[in-house]
Amino acid sequence: MPRILRFLSCFAFIAAAGAAIAAAPAGEPQGPPPRPIPGLTAPDQFPRGCVDCHVVIPDRKMDVRLSTLMRQWQDKVEPALLERVRPFTPGEIALKGKHPKFEVAGAEVPKACLTCHARTSKAAPPLGRMLHGLHLVGGEKNHFLTQFQGECTHCHRLETATGNWVLKSGAEPK
Repeated sequence: MPRILRFLSCFAFIAAAGAAIAAAPAGEPQGPPPRPIPGLTAPDQFPRGCVDCHVVIPDRKMDVRLSTLMRQWQDKVEPALLERVRPFTPGEIALKGKHPKFEVAGAEVPKACLTCHARTSKAAPPLGRMLHGLHLVGGEKNHFLTQFQGECTHCHRLETATGNWVLKSGAEPK
C-alpha cells in the first residue's frame, strides 16, 4: 500500500474515533444499555411470584401448580427431589420423605410456608435456603435457570423507596 494511502487510512480511523468520543455526552458511562430486569426496567410477568410460575403447562403436559405438587408430596417426595434438597437442609433437620398436610387453596404462597420454613426453623428446611438451592443450582439441567434465566425478580420485588427486597406472594388462581 502506498505511503499516502496508509497515512489517509490512519487519519480517517483517528478522526472517526475522535468523532465517536466527542459525540458521547460528558460524564455519561459508556457501554451497552442496561439489560431488561423484570419488575425494575421491564414489565413484571410474575407479580405474585411462585404461583405465577407454578402453573399448568399444557404443551409440555405438566401440572406444576403448588397445590398439585403439595398433594403429591403429602404422599411421597420423590427421592431425587429429596437429594436435591438435602444439601440445603441444616444437619439437625431430618427429611422424612413426606410433606405434612398443608392446604394451598386460598393460602398466600410462599408467605404461608414461612410458618414452618422460617430462617431459624428446627423442623423444616429454611425456605430461602431451600428454594435458592432448588432454583439456582444445576446449570442446564435446572428448569428455572434455562427457562427463566434464574432471574431474582421473578420471586423477589425491590421496594424502591427503601431499597429492601421482599418475597412476592399470592394465592394460587382457581
